[in-house]
Amino acid sequence: YEIVQMAEHFRYSGGDVIDVGCIPGDSWSRVGDVTRMLIDRGLRVSIDSFDRTEVEASVEAGAELVLSCNSSNIEWASQLDVELVAIPDAPFSIESLEPIVEQLDAAGARFRIDPIIEPIGFGFAASLGRYFDARRRWPDIEIMMGIGNLTELTEVDSAGVNFLLAGICEELGIHSGLTT
Repeated sequence: YEIVQMAEHFRYSGGDVIDVGCIPGDSWSRVGDVTRMLIDRGLRVSIDSFDRTEVEASVEAGAELVLSCNSSNIEWASQLDVELVAIPDAPFSIESLEPIVEQLDAAGARFRIDPIIEPIGFGFAASLGRYFDARRRWPDIEIMMGIGNLTELTEVDSAGVNFLLAGICEELGIHSGLTT
């Protein structure tokens, strides 16, 4: 029940949707049970996995958002009755997001995009540029920023970094942020 306590803490700290993360390369057989346990406590849940078995089990148990979708899983993920987060195939290429957006649109899937923010010293400025470019290319598509990518890897007071990123999100019309 430690996971429930953590999820409740995140909800009371302002989290709207609790993300159930999985370990790449492993398959978590209890992800559906944990998702259902959180849903039964009135929490909204997302699933962060490319593993089809994990994603389908979590969605069947009530997860409402799937992180993430790209060309590696778009064929089956686009058929799920949940919202998806579309990410580029190549993290440094907004162009690799374009066919994913087109395919999700054609499938009638609900989705938002995440151009992927990079840590300072590893492409941060260029990644901010991708968010500006994404807003210009797709003015009506919801965008998510995974701010945890930056705050987890920056050895500085997180409040200031979060404030700056929130300001950027406000100006670009980014209405969802992912953090840990």
